[in-house]
Amino acid sequence: MKQTGYDMLYLTACAVNNITPDSSCIALINPDELFKMCQYHSLTAIVCTALESAGISNKKFIEAKLKAIRKNILLDSERKKICGTLEQYGIWYMPLKGTILKELYPQTDVRQMSDNDILFDKTYRKTVLKIMKNLGYSAKYYGKGNHDVYIKPPIYNYEMHTELFHISYNEKWTEYYSQIKNKLIQDSNTEYGYHFTDEDFYVYITAHEYKHYNISGTGLRSLLDRYIFLMHKEKILNWQYIQNECTKLGIAQFEKQNRNLCKKVLSEPELPRLSPEEKELLEYHFSCGTYGTIENEITKRMEKFNYKTVSKTRFKYIFSRVFPSLEFYRFNYPFFYHHKILLPLIWFVRLAKGMTVKRKHMKKELRIIFKLHKVKNTK
Repeated sequence: MKQTGYDMLYLTACAVNNITPDSSCIALINPDELFKMCQYHSLTAIVCTALESAGISNKKFIEAKLKAIRKNILLDSERKKICGTLEQYGIWYMPLKGTILKELYPQTDVRQMSDNDILFDKTYRKTVLKIMKNLGYSAKYYGKGNHDVYIKPPIYNYEMHTELFHISYNEKWTEYYSQIKNKLIQDSNTEYGYHFTDEDFYVYITAHEYKHYNISGTGLRSLLDRYIFLMHKEKILNWQYIQNECTKLGIAQFEKQNRNLCKKVLSEPELPRLSPEEKELLEYHFSCGTYGTIENEITKRMEKFNYKTVSKTRFKYIFSRVFPSLEFYRFNYPFFYHHKILLPLIWFVRLAKGMTVKRKHMKKELRIIFKLHKVKNTK
């Protein structure tokens, strides 16, 4: 996996810097392994452009690239329709993350997207539900957490955010963004569309990346997104402001290390000498894929328990999954949180669901738990 990760990194760096890959380097790459790794990291389309520049025509890569381009076109068109409807209802909104970042890529259609994220005025949550249903969407998730998920065949997937971060993840971050409208700038061509300043956008994507990194890990695409943004904006950003805001959120060190790493490994195809810490961090990104892994998520959760033996940590982890804290019910099952006498009922429902609907996931989770031989104590 490591070598394939470095091959993917090399071709990605070639693509974003408009450099033709060396044919002798490409000859050493296993195309099937490379394709799997690129799919894992959602980098197939951009790597395909590097291969094509070297005269390499690989059917699987080309088909994946065309599929990604088509999906972006459809998502863009549908997002305009959704935002246009929000305009009609007088609901302020702001597209997030990849929707903005992809416009900075050398070719905007090669930044692969699984969905689109849109922040909107949370006082209109029920109205947005009605809007999305009228547009032919079904609510996959609604009313739980800080975003609702709407889907429509064949490929449409929109996360409609009422808040950037849920209080159950980080109360400090929720408070920081509680008056988010004050940070936003109105779009020049819309009445209700908004956007961040470049500095606040960078702080937000850093916090979002850190959240994924801290829960289940994050892959090479997050480093690429950061690098692409810095290519365009680094020289004009107010870095004192960024450092101050990142310090408030507790992510200043994370921002610095990832900024340095992305510039080191993506500014040119030839990889420079990395420190042992940088190499370990880069290879951790290789192992995580676009959205992290369940192994990382479970390991990080288990590391939070203050036990010296793995067996006690396993028991505590399993117990916490079967009988979560009251905070879990407060955010995920508010009815049962306010009617605590009924909690045994939801215990039974969750256990039954785990043994039926989520049986495969539960079995995988148990395999991971008992595969771990060492858990680092983080307290």
